[in-house]
Amino acid sequence: METPSDNGRDYQALRKKLLASRSLFVDPEFPPDVKSLNPTGKLSRQLSQIGRVEWKRATQITQFPKFISATASRSDLDQGSLGNCWFVAAASLLVNGPKQHFERVVPPDQGFDKDYAGIFHFKFWWYGHWKEVIIDDYLPTDGRRLLFTFNVEEPDELWGALLEKAYAKLRGSYEALEGGKLTDAMVDLTGGIAETIFLGKDYEIPKNLYELLWKSSQMHSLIGGSIYLPEGSSHPEERRSNGLYMGHAYSITALSEVPLNGRKYRLLRIRNPWGRKEWNGAWSDTSPEIRKLPRELKVKLNITVDDDGEFWMSYEDFIANFDECQMCHLQPDGVNQELSNLTNKKNWSVTMYHDAWLKGVTAGGCGNPPNQDLYWRNPQFQVHLAETDATDGHKLCTMMVSLMEKERPDVESKVAVGFDVYQVDSRQRRPLDGKSLPRSALIHREGTGTYQHYREVARRFQLAPGYYVIIPSTFNPHQEADFLLRVYTEKEVESEVMDEHGSPTPPSRPIGDPLEALYRKHAGEDGRMDFRELETFLMDASLTVLEDKISFGKEACRSLLSLMDRNHSGYVTFSEAKDIVRQIKAYTTVFRQFDVNRSNNADAIELETMFRRLGFPVSRTVLASIVRRYGGRDAKIELEDFIVVMCKLVVMYDIFKEKHLKTGGQTDVAHFSRNEFLQYTFC
Repeated sequence: METPSDNGRDYQALRKKLLASRSLFVDPEFPPDVKSLNPTGKLSRQLSQIGRVEWKRATQITQFPKFISATASRSDLDQGSLGNCWFVAAASLLVNGPKQHFERVVPPDQGFDKDYAGIFHFKFWWYGHWKEVIIDDYLPTDGRRLLFTFNVEEPDELWGALLEKAYAKLRGSYEALEGGKLTDAMVDLTGGIAETIFLGKDYEIPKNLYELLWKSSQMHSLIGGSIYLPEGSSHPEERRSNGLYMGHAYSITALSEVPLNGRKYRLLRIRNPWGRKEWNGAWSDTSPEIRKLPRELKVKLNITVDDDGEFWMSYEDFIANFDECQMCHLQPDGVNQELSNLTNKKNWSVTMYHDAWLKGVTAGGCGNPPNQDLYWRNPQFQVHLAETDATDGHKLCTMMVSLMEKERPDVESKVAVGFDVYQVDSRQRRPLDGKSLPRSALIHREGTGTYQHYREVARRFQLAPGYYVIIPSTFNPHQEADFLLRVYTEKEVESEVMDEHGSPTPPSRPIGDPLEALYRKHAGEDGRMDFRELETFLMDASLTVLEDKISFGKEACRSLLSLMDRNHSGYVTFSEAKDIVRQIKAYTTVFRQFDVNRSNNADAIELETMFRRLGFPVSRTVLASIVRRYGGRDAKIELEDFIVVMCKLVVMYDIFKEKHLKTGGQTDVAHFSRNEFLQYTFC
């Protein structure tokens, strides 16, 4: 008997329920069908060569399935018919590292021997959080064998295939794993920060790259390498005569310096995720260099003369044959106790910011003409590097910056992203812009350089102590995307989002007595108006006193009433109605000054200018919320909504100021009771 899951999505509770009912789990969120396998047909060519795909439970694939046979190792993972060498290579590096890291992703509390219920769970780092992914054990086969990741030496061992399925679910389908970046998988398996070093040009290669690789390996960083596919190639991978494959990702599993013939050779151990097909040049399994090594060195290097996909090669040959070297440096929470035994212990301090580029508000682009002024609208982040690195003889600070575009299931293509880093002479109180930039004593600018269609772009900087401003952007303006910015430093740093600060100046334009007769006309017998009466009152007032036809709907009038009704009676008095008209006239005057074509709407840039004119420079975070709430798809706000927003901002600021003073007025914090919070948020 099989049963779908409930909505709890708690692994332990689900398994307990399944065991009690003697049922096997079927995942309704990732069913064993084409929607999970190949929803848009990207894998059609590969699958047509296989024939009919059959989803089978692990117990149907092999008589004695095992989750992990004895100890998990990198040799457990061999790439199948899916073009996901980037993921398999990253998983091989994960299992090759500290056990604690592996078991965080692949929890050991599951298997086929005891309490088997067809349910498994894994954890991935997904944009700042560890996310649990629950799956069933239905796997795609050709009727007999697994189609994708498998263990060629021990076909009964299935943790690799199940991990791959969980990752496919996280990304949307198996099809989503066809082609990808090694660094993306590294980050998702560790939560670390990715660093790509391009090897195609000598000036791009750090002179101390081998030392950097060695130091990173001692910190359990994941390290890999990739070879580009030639432009115009019709094949996903192409073999070179030296045994390496273009369009392929490899994992670097060890580094060593080996003495031979009076000199030391710097070597890298590299693994092909296929589990076969090796390098046949210098230091390969049967090379003259390996044959000349003493037995004890062969044992130390664990030399195996077998086509198992793992081989040694010199650092120089690696540089000459690979196009990229990828590293993933672990976060502080990913560094286990083993690191405390290292002589040069070095833990990173990390700061994270979740933000977005919003059309008309913060999507400023890279600053190319004619949109150079929009560039300064991008989100800005300030970092104060106060202490130099402990081991840096040049008295510099190491800072690594990672910009990660968040994937959205409804958007297939990524936007080109990058960032700039500016040094300023002192702490900046407001965001940099084209006018204040000369006064900010701009000293230095660096960045990612070329904008890239990668999910993540990152760069390492060696900087003097001081204040720095990081500005992430898309290449083109008005492109919307959510992003995660991470800043890694060797020392703790102070950082902040750069935004506007200010307080509102309510309008003070007087309105005369003509309103009194109009008010009596619409008010009830009690001399007050509810929101319906306010609606007709404002319609008449717009044609007479305001001399500007403005139509406020019932929702807007409810908001205006609740904003002015400070005693919470549900009505407005004459003085309150007069105040509403006074504010409407003031805000309309400013709005019309900027709405020169009388379109009756304003974009976010105009909106920000209006706020400034009214003495109320709102932060970009608040501005983004306003545009999302009132702007609609075109991110433009109509006059009536602008007036409601301004009234709401003024009232809410007054409420905050009043509560703020009661808390002592020492910080930008005010305390509200639960009932007060609910009451005020209904404005």
